[in-house]
Amino acid sequence: MVEITINKFKDVDIPKLAKFMFNATKDTVFHEENQTIQSVEKSLQEMESDENEIVLIASRNGEIIGALRIYTGFPEMAFTAKWHPIIHIEGTRKETAIELLQSCKEYVKERGFTRFEANLSPIDHEHVEVYKEYKSWYETADFYKATEEVLLRVNLETHPLPPTQPMLPKGIHFENINNVTNKEIEEPFFESFTNSRDRLFLDMTKAQQQVSFNFWFRRSRPFHRATIIVMKDDDVVGFNLVRMDDTSAEVGPVGVIPKYHRQGIMKAVLYESLKRLQEDGIMIGELEVDGSNEPAINLYTMFGFRKVHGQEYFAWKVK
Repeated sequence: MVEITINKFKDVDIPKLAKFMFNATKDTVFHEENQTIQSVEKSLQEMESDENEIVLIASRNGEIIGALRIYTGFPEMAFTAKWHPIIHIEGTRKETAIELLQSCKEYVKERGFTRFEANLSPIDHEHVEVYKEYKSWYETADFYKATEEVLLRVNLETHPLPPTQPMLPKGIHFENINNVTNKEIEEPFFESFTNSRDRLFLDMTKAQQQVSFNFWFRRSRPFHRATIIVMKDDDVVGFNLVRMDDTSAEVGPVGVIPKYHRQGIMKAVLYESLKRLQEDGIMIGELEVDGSNEPAINLYTMFGFRKVHGQEYFAWKVK
């Protein structure tokens, strides 16, 4: 009989869980180069102080056979870790995975969340078979595919910017985000994204979308100076957020309200953001975009962005 427990990391036998996770992934596409039981244990220990990190553990006769890590630090929505659950026992992989997912759905509902998302990333040719397995788990547990995205990356050392900077339309100018309030940005943000091709955002309720806005524009997370707010006179009409992640830049979200589409604004914005990164010696930029958004992908490709991998989100709407 399988026993499932729901735990904060401070209450877990970390060495035992680390050993399970290492052994369950060591001969799979999920095994990282130079990964050891000790390195897995260290990463789990770092979660002990975070009350929002939760792990569901499936055990049989005292031995761990599956684990599902989720994050509960946002209102409305809970999220799995990438490529979770982790399952070890071959003969009962699907059954164990489904039990963990169903138990987690009950927990998420009891906590008052309205949406539960799973992130399968990265997805490339090495993940074909494991993707089929995870997709079947999530679909059996009543999740649906919310979107397919691609991660794009540019190397400004090998793909320098064009020599001529695009011109902005008359009356349009760039503004530092520190001079604009979130209240001024919020309405144009929603106008931009509700008219976008971002399927993940469009799949959310208004309350869930508000959580996303609050997270993206949270001022406690420093913006790089490559962040641009686009103004028409005194009104916000577009934006491009840029933050640092170690030595590379995270670009996005990006948007322009529909009234100002097809005027070359986003081309000028992207050029200016990448120029500022280049000036600061930051040569790697990454962004995520809906896989069906061909106009955006074509624009990013023009500036040297290339696909790194795909990623998919599955979701369950709490009923």
